[in-house]
Amino acid sequence: MSLVTVAIATYNRPAYLREALESVLAQSMQDFDVLVVDDKSPYDIEAQIASYKDSRIRLLQQAVNVGVRRNWRAALCTPATRYVAFLEDDNLWLPHHLRDAVEALEQHPDATFYSCPVEWFGDNTGIFKPSWSTDDALKLCCWREMGYAIWLRGCPVQASSVVFRREALEGLFWGGKSWPWCPEYLWCGQLALRGPFLFDGRLGARYRWHEGNDTYGYRNSRGKAHWLYVIRELAKRAYAAGALRDLEAETRDFSPSALSVMVIALSALDSPPGLARQARRIFEKRRDLATQPGCAINYRLATKLGAWWLRWADLQTRLLARWWPVPAW
Repeated sequence: MSLVTVAIATYNRPAYLREALESVLAQSMQDFDVLVVDDKSPYDIEAQIASYKDSRIRLLQQAVNVGVRRNWRAALCTPATRYVAFLEDDNLWLPHHLRDAVEALEQHPDATFYSCPVEWFGDNTGIFKPSWSTDDALKLCCWREMGYAIWLRGCPVQASSVVFRREALEGLFWGGKSWPWCPEYLWCGQLALRGPFLFDGRLGARYRWHEGNDTYGYRNSRGKAHWLYVIRELAKRAYAAGALRDLEAETRDFSPSALSVMVIALSALDSPPGLARQARRIFEKRRDLATQPGCAINYRLATKLGAWWLRWADLQTRLLARWWPVPAW
């Protein structure tokens, strides 16, 4: 059995899927299996996969369309190999990515996952990587040393750059029935609490911006409600593990947008009291954020209506979105 399965979740994007598969087959490391999990596409994907005549590529088709999140979960949970390398069907890998990831994970058996910077192409261009990655070095990252607040400003990794240690995925909270649109944020944020993770400063993947991206589809009130909920879910778990005891110190370099959104998320009625108190202290000290570009609207409202509004802002967001989290899956 191979050490790693390349898991590709797909739906009705044959041209993009072909490019993704070609980037996998071009890897400098060739000892892998490929699992393509199809969410009941309306075209003949069986013929497309068969055209490769490569026994390493296996197709798993959903009986009915189950949606992006459930399809992603099936792609990650089905493999039995030591590692699972995730690739979205519209993204690509550079030829060295898989070898670098597997070698790094083999050298660091306590690491829960590997990630690296991603190049954006298509409708948007640039390099996506966390602010704390300042060189090409491979870093073993642990919240006990770095703090956990880096996960509350947004997901610092991109899904198609991540190679998971399969056993680390066991018992993961995958999200509720109705959310989230940002699953890698929820999943990798939990794994970062279970153990250290690896971040390689060298570019390893390419992210395609196009009109079909989830990021475009959820720039609305529902997407905002999901985002606030994920921040709070991760913060709850981190706080229970002993993290986030000095939230003000850990968030000093947050942008006005990231800090105001985090304060709203952690001031909510169902936030742990210790986190809610810290969030409100930050609000009282940083009322000036309301005058800065990017500050969340509900944060600005709280400076005019009073801090009490922060407790209800998240609820108002859910009501406007007509969305409520359903925990059971």
